[in-house]
Amino acid sequence: MRSSVLRSRKTLVFFIAFSSFCFSAMIQMSASMKDLSSEMMGLMMLIIGVVLAFTTLYIAVTTVIRSNQKNIAMMRVFGYDSADCKRSVLDGYRPAAYIGFIIGSVYQYALLRIMVDIVFSGVEGIPEYEFDFLMFFITLAVFIVVYEGVMFAYGQSMKKIPLKQIMSE
Repeated sequence: MRSSVLRSRKTLVFFIAFSSFCFSAMIQMSASMKDLSSEMMGLMMLIIGVVLAFTTLYIAVTTVIRSNQKNIAMMRVFGYDSADCKRSVLDGYRPAAYIGFIIGSVYQYALLRIMVDIVFSGVEGIPEYEFDFLMFFITLAVFIVVYEGVMFAYGQSMKKIPLKQIMSE
């Protein structure tokens, strides 16, 4: 069922990966902004990234759950518990989320590297930019906690799908 859910909703795979991309790129970039620009610019990047990531993730996962309500209801009728339903419907998106996170990290590094080395190469006072591994691991840890927490919460919400209403449709 997991593969059919992913195949039928390819755009949702993209949006979940995009959400992770935004989270990764903007959080890590916001930490670099205090060295390259200002703390206010970093704060703006952080807010934009978090709002964009959470909004995209919320819309995508809500759509996944709503579009699979009948499948979830049928699984529950046949005796599958909520963990099995979550594994079948939501866990297939996990690789896309982590790939999106990695691409976001590479993107923010490449973008800042290009900005520092090419665009502002003649400007005095621009510090050398190096990849911040500490911030990468902090962002990765926060991402894992947040993403898995959101997936856990949506897995719990699957328990509340009314079987009677779904079966009467």
